[in-house]
Amino acid sequence: MQKHTFALATVAALSLASAAHAQSAVQLYGVVDLSLAKVSGKSLKLGGAAPLTNGSSRIGYRGTEDLGGGMKASFNLEAQIDPTSGATQTAMFSRAANLSLSGGFGAVKLGRTLTPSYGGFRAWDLSGAANYNVVSSQFKFAGLDSRNSSEISYSSPSFNGLSFSLGHILKADNKGVAKNDLNVIYKSGNLSAGLSYNHLSGGSSNQALGASYQFGGVRVAASLHDVVSAGKGKGFTLGASTQVGPVALLIDWARDTEAHDSDLLLDARYPLSKRTMVYAAHIRNGKGKAATDVNSTVLGIRHNF
Repeated sequence: MQKHTFALATVAALSLASAAHAQSAVQLYGVVDLSLAKVSGKSLKLGGAAPLTNGSSRIGYRGTEDLGGGMKASFNLEAQIDPTSGATQTAMFSRAANLSLSGGFGAVKLGRTLTPSYGGFRAWDLSGAANYNVVSSQFKFAGLDSRNSSEISYSSPSFNGLSFSLGHILKADNKGVAKNDLNVIYKSGNLSAGLSYNHLSGGSSNQALGASYQFGGVRVAASLHDVVSAGKGKGFTLGASTQVGPVALLIDWARDTEAHDSDLLLDARYPLSKRTMVYAAHIRNGKGKAATDVNSTVLGIRHNF
């Protein structure tokens, strides 16, 4: 039944796209990402999901209608796919299902979407929020997951490089627990910085602050994290990236100072075209003093459409 529903949704979206006119448009887009992955203690396998791929394979539909007066209505529906089997997740549009109104005032969005905390991280992260990034493996995104359901959010326009986003989930939509989530982002010249903060009613608060800066041919990044959700703690990250000809190289390191635990990422990417790249990465996921580190090496290809 799920496969039939997904097929019907695809046909419907394509029909809408073909009927689009100058004032409204529907776009079909997605990612297919697969890798050969070797994880310590396990046999070589074909990887089709995090953390063994650069990105998550997906298919989505997004559309915008011009309402006049500088205002637009937009929607986004996005499903995650396992390309090793073609299966979708239980919730079809688990990655995104939202509606928004935008204009000179900014944007108001309702539904399932990426959190403001994630946006604050994405502003400075050197990996482009790759599935195997060391920040999320150590600290999540300011202590919590990257997506919220039933979120009511506002994103401001940019004021000379400074912008912010606020998100709220009502108690009735989150099993009696309200959630506030925000970011403040600054981008100007060679500098990008992001502050992430979230709070659960009657519970904990989490915060993270990071920045990256371009020094000639090298971009460096650092961040601080103070998170108590999901058993996380306090720590920091350090990283650097550079370009050698067409190859992008990255080293990133995260340290949980309370768990005495470190994660390391070495990453190389080569573009075959504007939409397709091959990549190789080695990821060490530290387990502290109580367990053995897990080492993963992946060789993959990613295509965006």
